[in-house]
Amino acid sequence: MLEKLKFYKSKVLDFYERHEVLVSMSVFVAGFLFDLLTLGRIDDIFNLIQQAVYLVILGTLLILEIRITYSKLELSLKGKQFWQYHNLIVHFLFGSLLSVYTIFYYTSASALTSLLFIGLLAGLMLANEIEQFQKIGVPVRVTLYAICVLSYFSFFYPILMGHIGQIPFWLGVSTSAFLLALIWKFNFNSSTSSQSLKTHVLYPGIIVHLAFILGYYTSFIPPVPVAIKKIGIYYDVKKIDGKYIGLHLRPFWKFWGQGSSHFEAREGDKIVVLTSIFSPTDFKDKVYLKWFYDDPNEGWSLRDSIPLSILGGRDAGFRGFGSKSHFEYGDWRVIIETSDEREVGRINFSVTQEAHLGTREFKEDIY
Repeated sequence: MLEKLKFYKSKVLDFYERHEVLVSMSVFVAGFLFDLLTLGRIDDIFNLIQQAVYLVILGTLLILEIRITYSKLELSLKGKQFWQYHNLIVHFLFGSLLSVYTIFYYTSASALTSLLFIGLLAGLMLANEIEQFQKIGVPVRVTLYAICVLSYFSFFYPILMGHIGQIPFWLGVSTSAFLLALIWKFNFNSSTSSQSLKTHVLYPGIIVHLAFILGYYTSFIPPVPVAIKKIGIYYDVKKIDGKYIGLHLRPFWKFWGQGSSHFEAREGDKIVVLTSIFSPTDFKDKVYLKWFYDDPNEGWSLRDSIPLSILGGRDAGFRGFGSKSHFEYGDWRVIIETSDEREVGRINFSVTQEAHLGTREFKEDIY
């Protein structure tokens, strides 16, 4: 039996050595899929603790890797046996954490912002697997780790404080920077560290934090933990037995949509935007429904801004709506912004005059 175990072990080791990049990427994908399938609410205490544990393990392995690479740290025989597999652990943990943050960022942003942010994360992870970039693998991992730590605290403080804004944001940035500064001070003495160590370890962390601040004030960073669950344009909204019912005239074949993307108006109609917005338990904040009209002379111009208070805790999201009775025919857009002016969602629709003034048979969307 022992001989068979040694035989299979040698086979596994041989396969790993010959296909290290493939195995590493497979483990990364496994970590991504694992959290994708097991992911709960953003404010779930188990998820928050799990992410913190992952960050501690990743930070410990990253410190060891930096010491081995730049300080020529010598491992014991058992340490060397473990270290040859540390990449698998690192890739699984990065895959797990990045899946969580990518999903949360995606659900809290407009399509363009989401794609750019996801593209950034995917590009950095891919760079770590390309042979030409492996020589600078530590800076890539430091960058990814700094993004993960920043993301964790950018979620943590709004959940803890019950609102988003500059105070939770700066608390998150400050906590992340403080923790990484402590790691640097107690593990890499800046007075004796080499320039290459500063270039590959210290500067990437600083750059990530500066980029994150810039991203916040340019609305590139999505407003996690607020997320649009559903949004649609309706002729009227009724509340019956705790349900919000939106009345629309959407054709049956547009089964994938919500409400009426083509609003045929007659005299006395009002345009109603109905939405459900997810936020954590005990979360209290405001969003603004900003109505833009594509003016033939001025282009897209703001016509109205309607505040909407939201309360967190409901899995399907807090339901609310705003209406507009005075409007022009043409193209419209409603952008939902958080209290710190970051876009969380939008909907485009057109308004035309109804050609046939017959009886309208409204259909219903339930929120």
